[in-house]
Amino acid sequence: MLIDDKELILSYKFSEMNHRLKKYIFFAIVTLFSSLHPLNAFCATIELDSLEISPRESDISSFNDSLCEKFNSKQLIVPGVLMVSGLVGAIDYNNSLNHSVNDAFTDLSNGKTCKIDDYLRFLPSVSHLFLGSVGVKSKHNFKERLLISATSHAAMLIMGYGCKFVIHEQRPDLSNNHSFPSGHVALAFTGAELLRQEYGTSYGIAGYAVATSVALLRLYNNKHWLNDVLMGAGIGILSARIGCWLLPVERKLFKMNNKSSKSSTFAITPTYNVGEKAPGVAVYAIF
Repeated sequence: MLIDDKELILSYKFSEMNHRLKKYIFFAIVTLFSSLHPLNAFCATIELDSLEISPRESDISSFNDSLCEKFNSKQLIVPGVLMVSGLVGAIDYNNSLNHSVNDAFTDLSNGKTCKIDDYLRFLPSVSHLFLGSVGVKSKHNFKERLLISATSHAAMLIMGYGCKFVIHEQRPDLSNNHSFPSGHVALAFTGAELLRQEYGTSYGIAGYAVATSVALLRLYNNKHWLNDVLMGAGIGILSARIGCWLLPVERKLFKMNNKSSKSSTFAITPTYNVGEKAPGVAVYAIF
């Protein structure tokens, strides 16, 4: 009977820890969205068959948008340390630190999984693109943000998936040998760093809170080793900075004037597929 009591207490503790983990993730999401500009930043027209939102970009003349576009070797320190740490771990992913962290998260999850990381990873990148269009002060207009985002994510995909197919590291759950690095974490940290660069420290903190939640969930779900998460974070931060560094080159390539109009118009139209009986939404952008 004593053994059963101990098992009951242990199970209760795991349940409490899982509950706290979910509360932490919820807090991270709320933190990001609570920093949104008040709703009166919108100028909306509602029609019978569509919802049209036509926001104007905020006045961003007070920002020095050239700072993040200039290469500085000091900007390589943080992603460099993370990537080197991850690479060292990948050389011997069966090291004691990896297994200690994996064992701790395995005990915490108690065989359960939380799949919210599959969706949470996109939140910082989407926020980077659209916060400036709902009244939040941004350093670049929508077209420039789109270029920065596209370049950053292209760099992230090249580095991340290049490593996956060169270094065949097995996942902790033995599902495949593409564990290194974590693509979920790389995507989340790319968006988090883009948020920090574009909107400042407060938004960056919110973005990094979401990205850290994704990293913890990848460990919690037994999908990655610690070194995979470190490498993914490093790749994400570096990719975001590459996107900003290359913007001046892309301006010249596409003959863009960074002093051009800052206004953007979006139209969101609800749709319904009769054949598949599935609702949807169509998004149009004019910039």
